[in-house]
Order: sequence, then C-alpha cells, then structure tokens
Amino acid sequence: MPVRFRRAVATGSVLCGLVVAAFEGTVVTSAMPTIAHELGGMGAYSWVFSAFLMASTVGVLACGKLADSFGRKPVFIGGVVLFLVGSAACGLATTIGQLVAFRVVQGLGAGAIQPIAMTISADLYTLAERANVQAVFTSAWGIANVIGPILGGLIVLHGSWRWVFLVNVPPGLLAIALLVPSYRDPPREKSEGGESAGLRGALDGVSEILASGVVRAGLVASVFSGATLYLCTAYVPLWMTMHAHLDALRAGAALVPLLVGWAFGSSFGVRVLVRYGMRASVAGGYAIAFAGGVALALIGTHDVGVGWAYAALALLGLGLGPASSTSLVAPQSAVPWRRRGLVTSAIYAMRLLGGSLAVVVFGGATSGAGRFEGVALVTLAATLIALVLAPREVSAIEPAAEVAV
Repeated sequence: MPVRFRRAVATGSVLCGLVVAAFEGTVVTSAMPTIAHELGGMGAYSWVFSAFLMASTVGVLACGKLADSFGRKPVFIGGVVLFLVGSAACGLATTIGQLVAFRVVQGLGAGAIQPIAMTISADLYTLAERANVQAVFTSAWGIANVIGPILGGLIVLHGSWRWVFLVNVPPGLLAIALLVPSYRDPPREKSEGGESAGLRGALDGVSEILASGVVRAGLVASVFSGATLYLCTAYVPLWMTMHAHLDALRAGAALVPLLVGWAFGSSFGVRVLVRYGMRASVAGGYAIAFAGGVALALIGTHDVGVGWAYAALALLGLGLGPASSTSLVAPQSAVPWRRRGLVTSAIYAMRLLGGSLAVVVFGGATSGAGRFEGVALVTLAATLIALVLAPREVSAIEPAAEVAV
C-alpha cells in the first residue's frame, strides 16, 4: 500500500471519528422532546445536554496529555471505543437518569476524539499542506453540526429515538478499522514517557508550551473564536425564529453561511500564515469577522431581509476561518511532537471556555441586537489583542508521525 494512500486512509479514519462526535453534539436536540416524554424526565431535560458538554470538556483536557505520553493511536481508539459504548448504552437506556449517566461516558469519548483527530492530522501533514486539510476538517465538522438536528428529527419521525444514538456505532467502528492498519506513532525514547508521567510531568509540559509566544497567542485567540462561535450558534437560530418567523428547520440552517465562510476562510488562512505570518492571519481574520459582527448588529436593530443576515454571517465566518485555524495550526507547528497533543487539547479547552463565558455574559441581553453587538465587541477585542500578542513569524517543526509499513 503506497505511503500517500496510507496517509489518506489515516486521514479518512480520524475525519470519520470527528464527524460522528460533532454530529452527536447536535443530533439529540430535535429528539429530546420525544425522549423526555417517553422516559418521563422533563425535570432532567437540560442535564442530557450539560452532562455531554461537561464530560467532553474533561475529555479534551485529559486526552491531549495522554496522547503525548502514550501515543495518538491508542488514545484515539480508546476515545472512539468509549464513545461507542456510551452511544450504545444511551440507545438502550430505560430511564432519564441512565441516559444522563451514559451521556457522561459518551461525552468523555467525544472529548478525546476531536483534539486527537486534529493532532494526528498535524502529525501527518506539513504546515503548508495543512491549508487544504484544515478546510476539509472544518467543512466536515460544520456540516455534521448543521445536519445533526435535521437527521435527528427525521430519525424520530420515521423510527425510534434510540437510533439517534445507535447510528453512531457503524461509522465509529469504521474509523477504528481504517486507522489500525494505516497509522502508527513514531518511536519515542523512554525518557519521554517517564518525563510525561504524573503531575510534575504535566506541569513541565504546560510550562514548556506557555514559554512559546505562538502558543500563548493561539490560546488567547481561541477564547475569542469560541466566544464568537457559541454566541452565533446559540442566538442566531433564536433570532431567526422570533424576528424572521422561520420554522425550526430553516432557523437552524441559517448557520450554514457562517460555516461555509468558516471553511473557505480556513483554507486560505493557513496560506496567509505560511506567507505573511501569524499576526496577519489572526488579526486580519478577526478584522474581517468584526466587519461581519457590525453588520449583524445593525441588522438586528433594523427590519431588513433575512438575506442580509445571511450575508453578514458569511462575512463573519470568512474572518473566523483564518483566525481560528491559524490559532490551532501555528501552535501545533511551533512545538515538538511530545507536546503537540497537549497544545491541541489546550486550544480546544480555551474555545469551550470562551464560548461558555460569552453565552453567560451576553445571555442576559434583552434583545437579539444586544447579543449581536456582543459578537462585534468580541471580534473587535480579538483583533486588537492579536495585533499585540501574535508574532509575525512561526518556526515550524515538521511532523514526526509515520504511517504503517
């Protein structure tokens, strides 16, 4: 099997796992009313979502370091197995309490899948090659998030809600079957494994990555990208429903322009990083996103057509694409293999933190316009901070991973 083909198979494997995890994060939304009615658990309705999100955050934080210590392959496969066990258990749950408990298991696995998938892609491809790879991963992630509620509704309408969870099992098994023969971690010296163990090793790793200005800039920028994304995904469909009077399906689809712009922006964002540096890509991306945020805030205060809102969201996504992708790719490229998993997990944790804080801070706004003004403020602050923190040049350390012989 040619090396290039094996690399493509390994990429397809982690992409499959990433899509399944992203899909599960949203597919349950349209099925929950039916699930709560059948299991009699309206009082624990929100816990089905919160348990998954909190467990995913724990998984993200833990598994990056584990991947550096024991290798990407066993941690990714372990995460997929844990996710599939949780999915199957959720599909067999008979009480709402069981469902919440099994969502914790499922969330822990999902938290391992996303950062390790991106870490493996960073190992397999050079910085220049990752422009196209990042666009593919971002597009797949966005599509999975958008179609999740749609497919969830179709499953409930034409079958049992239990298939919302059980449907994850076949593609999850496929991801494992593809990765096992196509990818292997590079050989590591014993000192690396010993140094990585325990609390002291973890603190040493954190100290090492924080010594890099590229990593610090990426972490801060990721807080703002998470804040912007979560504000839009939480409140744009709500605004479309209340003010544009769209049904739930079309309101959810309103995020498509944002995700399409994000995917397109990601593809050229890494190219800008390679040619002009991190500051140009991150600060320039956030400046474009700020323009989209201002347009969105103005639309929220005026009675204009929905088409203008779609255009503003596309512009917002076009800026978020290079800002967010560069905030991940640059730190990954600036650290050695033994720290790459830790850096990737930290980036995703900062996105979750930024999103959670933004939803809390701006959730009290009395109108959609106020929340959209929050998007503009967040992207403006991100632009200014990136101009100060983001270095111009990134010294890339090329990937060290190998595909199986």
